[in-house]
Amino acid sequence: MPKVRGSGVIEKDKRYRNTWKITFYLGEKDEQGRYKRAPKRTIHGSKGDAREALAAYIEEYEQGTNPANQTIGQYARRLHELRESDPSISPLSYKRETIDIAHVCELFGDISLGKLTPGMVRTIEAEARKEGDYSESALHKMHQKLRQVMQDAYLNEIVPRNEIVPRNAVDLVPFPRPRPKENRKSLTPDEAARLFQCAEAEGGVHATGLMLLIATGMRRGEMLGLMWGFVDLDGERIFIARQYDTDKNLREPKTEKSKRWVSINGRMADILRAWKAQQAGELVAIGLHQTEETPVFANELGQFIDPNNYARWWRNFSVDNGFGVFTKDVRTNRMNGKEVTRGKGYEGLKLHELRHTQATLIQGAVSPKAAQHRLRHSQISMTMNTYAHALDADEIAAAEAMDRILGRKNT
Repeated sequence: MPKVRGSGVIEKDKRYRNTWKITFYLGEKDEQGRYKRAPKRTIHGSKGDAREALAAYIEEYEQGTNPANQTIGQYARRLHELRESDPSISPLSYKRETIDIAHVCELFGDISLGKLTPGMVRTIEAEARKEGDYSESALHKMHQKLRQVMQDAYLNEIVPRNEIVPRNAVDLVPFPRPRPKENRKSLTPDEAARLFQCAEAEGGVHATGLMLLIATGMRRGEMLGLMWGFVDLDGERIFIARQYDTDKNLREPKTEKSKRWVSINGRMADILRAWKAQQAGELVAIGLHQTEETPVFANELGQFIDPNNYARWWRNFSVDNGFGVFTKDVRTNRMNGKEVTRGKGYEGLKLHELRHTQATLIQGAVSPKAAQHRLRHSQISMTMNTYAHALDADEIAAAEAMDRILGRKNT
C-alpha cells in the first residue's frame, strides 16, 4: 500500500458555508506521472473540524482501511455526525434525520459502500414493505436518505464511478411518493364557529391560542412563539417572526414567506386585549412583569408553552367537545364537576387541519393569491396561482370573512 505523501489538503467548498473538501496524496504516481490522490471527503463545520477529519482520514488509510470497504451504516452515521455542526440544518431537522439514518442502518447498514447494487435496493425495500415494519412514508424518507448517503460517497469518489452508468445505485431505483392523505379534514363554517365558541367558553391560555389558530390559520409553532412585541392590537394585526418547536427552540418560521404581518378581525383583537390584561395580572402575582418579549401564550411561569403539552391539551379539549375520540385505554374521570373521557390513541381533528379550514373558508371571499399571502405558503401551487399580487384590502377581507364565520351562532 502506497505511503501518504505530505500532510494532506483542505479546500474550501465555495458553494456552501462552512463546508470543506479534504484529501491527501499518495507516494505513487499514475500513468501521467502525477501523484495519486485519496478520494475527497466533504466536511461540514469549522476549518478546525476539517483538520481533525483529515487527520482521522490519514490514520484510517495508514491502518489499511479501504474507504470503499466501509459499510453503509458506518458512512451514514459518520456523515450524520458531521452534519450536526452544519449551520444550515436546524436542530429539529437534525433530530428528524436521525430517525431516517437509523432506518438506513437497519436495512442497509451491513452492506459495503462499494457493493450496493440497484437489485439489492429493490429487494431489501420490497421485503421491508412486505414485512410491514415500516410505513410507506418512513420507507420513502429512508430511500431518500440512502440516496443522499450514496451520492455523497459517489461525489467524493469513495464509491467507484461506473463509466457506463455514471450514477449511484439508488438513483437507478425510483421510489414513488407516498399517496397524500385523503382524509385531511376541513371544518364547515358551522363547525368552525362551534369550535371557536367552545374555546371562548373554555377560556385560559390554551383556548385563547386555539382561537387565534382558528381565526388566522397560523401554525401551532408560530402561535406558541408569538411575543407581545409582535402584536399590534390597535392595528388589528400580528407579525409572524418566530416559531417555538417541539425541540423547545425559538427559531425563524418555516419559510421566508412566513415572516409577515397577518390581519386579525376585531373580535379576535378584543379577545387578545382582554387576555393581555389577564396575563399581566397573573404575572405580577408571581413577581414577573409583562414585556414585549413575554410570550403571548405563556405557561404559569411566564415561559413558552411546551408544544407537546399543548398538543396533549388539544387532544383532551377536542374529545371533550366532540371533535375527536380516544380509542385505547379509555377511562372516565370527574374534573371540575363534570365527567370527561381520557385515554390514548387519539383520532379526530388535528391542529394543522385548522390551516386547511382557513384556506377553505376564505376561498370565496378573497383571491387565491391573497389566500396564499395570508397562509404564508411558499408556493402558489398550494393555493392556486391566479393573480400576481396580494393586496392589503384582500388580506383585511380575509380577516373579515373569518369574523363573519366565527361570529355565527349555532341554531
